[in-house]
Amino acid sequence: MIGDIDKGIAHSTLASFADDTNICKSIGTSEDVKLLQEDLGRVYGWAKENNMIFNGDKFQLLRSGTNHEILNNTYLVTSDNQTIDTSPHAKCLGVYLSDDGTFKHHIEQTIKKARRIAGWILRTFYSREKDCMLTLWRALVQPVLDYCSQLWSPHMAMDIQALESVQRAYTRQVKAMKELSYWERLKRLGLYSQQRRRERYIITYTWKALEKLVPSPSNINEVEPQFNQRTGRKCVRKIPPSQAPVRIKTLLSSSLPYNGPRIFNCLPRRIRDLTGCSVDSFKTQLDSVLRTVPDEPPVPGYTSLCRAVTNSLPDQVDLQRRDTGLGRSVGTPLL
Repeated sequence: MIGDIDKGIAHSTLASFADDTNICKSIGTSEDVKLLQEDLGRVYGWAKENNMIFNGDKFQLLRSGTNHEILNNTYLVTSDNQTIDTSPHAKCLGVYLSDDGTFKHHIEQTIKKARRIAGWILRTFYSREKDCMLTLWRALVQPVLDYCSQLWSPHMAMDIQALESVQRAYTRQVKAMKELSYWERLKRLGLYSQQRRRERYIITYTWKALEKLVPSPSNINEVEPQFNQRTGRKCVRKIPPSQAPVRIKTLLSSSLPYNGPRIFNCLPRRIRDLTGCSVDSFKTQLDSVLRTVPDEPPVPGYTSLCRAVTNSLPDQVDLQRRDTGLGRSVGTPLL
């Protein structure tokens, strides 16, 4: 029974889902490497007891950190005493984890896969009618771009634009849409931008964590509610460690436990205070709000007083509030 595979694991953390098993440990000294190898040996022993054999060719060792001396001297072996190959990227449940702590490689692979499927659709199906194209997009391409996006949602503009380019190119092929701008095409087709879809998933997951419908990211980065009679329920925002390097702070600030509360807290109170309802009901109420927020990037050349800083949901909501305070509509500002 695979449920007891972690039996006897004393020094490391083991996670298993179906036939995908990962074991990890923080390494500070050579003694930690020995402890990790001991726990790995217990996993080999469990496999032998259950008459199972691990495929050593599928083993991968992912090393991440800033201490190169420890990284270069961390080696593990299989049950046959063969050295496990190190790799800069390791796939875990469909998501590539990289040794630099970013998801850039995963984003690149996601874009390649989505483009291949979109290209296959355009080559295989002759019809360019709206209903046909949207059905194929939602069934075959969109799930690839959405999968686990709460975890790897990018914060760099180049990655955001690269993901957006897949939908941008595909919607141009829809009948009577080629001459329209990308943002006008999204309005006509009833689609969100890819960035807004990822933010929608982040909001939904954060709400689920507050409702205890899913586990929080970790005990350290637990998503916690904060109640205030004036502002309603908000999500406590985490602050990156002050002593951490700038690169680590950047990675943490864009992660789900840090970025999720920021996006969730920008919503109207009636959405944040929703509790005890079904997930579908929450999504319906959320969509009613998202449809009122412009899903279009700021116009170049306008001052920050008039335009949003970025196309992210918090900045667009902040723009709406500032425009309302100035007695202005949400559309293009007066010159």
